[in-house]
Amino acid sequence: MNTQRIIAITLIFLVACAAWMNLGNVTAKRSIDSSGRLGPHVEALWGAPLVQEGVSLTAEIPGNPKGRCVLPAKNIITVTLETDYRKKGLIWYPTYLCSFQGAYTITNLESVAQKFRIHFKFPCPGATYDEFSAVLDGKQLQETIDTSEGIAEILELSPGASADFQVAYKTRGIREWRYKPGTDAGRVQNLNLVVNTSFRAVDYPDGCLSPMSSQAAGDGMTLHWKAADLITKQDIGVIIPERLNPGPLTARITFFAPVCLIFFFVLVLTINILYKVNIHPMHYLFVAAGFFAFHLLLAYMAGLVHIHLAFIISAIVSVTLVTTYLSAALRGQFPWKIAAAGQIFFLVLFSYSFFLKGITGLTVAIGSVVTLAILMKVTAHVDWESVFANNTQRHKPIAPLPNPTPTHDAKLTNISAS
Repeated sequence: MNTQRIIAITLIFLVACAAWMNLGNVTAKRSIDSSGRLGPHVEALWGAPLVQEGVSLTAEIPGNPKGRCVLPAKNIITVTLETDYRKKGLIWYPTYLCSFQGAYTITNLESVAQKFRIHFKFPCPGATYDEFSAVLDGKQLQETIDTSEGIAEILELSPGASADFQVAYKTRGIREWRYKPGTDAGRVQNLNLVVNTSFRAVDYPDGCLSPMSSQAAGDGMTLHWKAADLITKQDIGVIIPERLNPGPLTARITFFAPVCLIFFFVLVLTINILYKVNIHPMHYLFVAAGFFAFHLLLAYMAGLVHIHLAFIISAIVSVTLVTTYLSAALRGQFPWKIAAAGQIFFLVLFSYSFFLKGITGLTVAIGSVVTLAILMKVTAHVDWESVFANNTQRHKPIAPLPNPTPTHDAKLTNISAS
């Protein structure tokens, strides 16, 4: 391996890196543009993040237009969240269906009759609500409702009397769902809130209360918040898990491609030394192009077919291109089975580790150590000095021949001439 070949292979590697950086930037930009352009349209069609506030109660006081804030005696809420992902461009959006049922008990603790102003806000003014129901003291509310203003009712209770206000609806949201238990006073009494999810990968927004208990229920979870007298400014919330997005995933795989290629180049160099196969830098160029074909196909197929199908097709094409080329170009002298195994390991396995959230670094670290161990074992008895010395002598310039010594006849001819 002479200096010229090392420089040529290095230049080929750098050109491949530049191509991957350009492809990765294009893919990432497509994803960002798609998210920024289509995100508002998805929210307009499907709904925004839902933030449901608890019912607000105010006791009327003669001469005081603001009245006095009153807490519901009981707050019983049941919510069901079902994922229903929507795809636009290269992005899957974490949309969901929300079924809400709330029952609030209003009690007059005074010794005189009181009038209570009830106000219930909808979680999103512009959303659509189906199967809506509002019942106050056993009577169904039939009047028209403006979702931007919510429900406003007046209830009169005699001393010590209680009444229930119940509201139910189904709507749609995106990304997360929240409930504000202490809307005005920052305090809630006899809270019993249950959230049933259709997913088990449950997470909670920052600054929100975690459930008092949680347990698996079918394919999802049952989350339970219960408190007798809770004072808090924190919300109760659940984050909808995101689906694997092909755009950002493909961009990350593309940016990681140079690491896969350099491992494979080391494998090819090792084969060059062990099997004494003359591998030209042009062979490295076509190998790099075969690797690039994997990411090029993956980047543009991911938006058209399922990401796993796009990955499988791209991997088969790339492995077939590289192994058949090396076998044909080196006339069967190259061990194509080793090359195929190496490409599957370094390109396919390393790239697929990005599908498994949180273990990409560990996969690459283990693969690197295993590769190092194998290379150290198979090259332990290689005489590196002899390998590089032979190549150096092979390309050493030929020294000029010394001037010939004059013969005896030549000497006589010179003497006669003089």
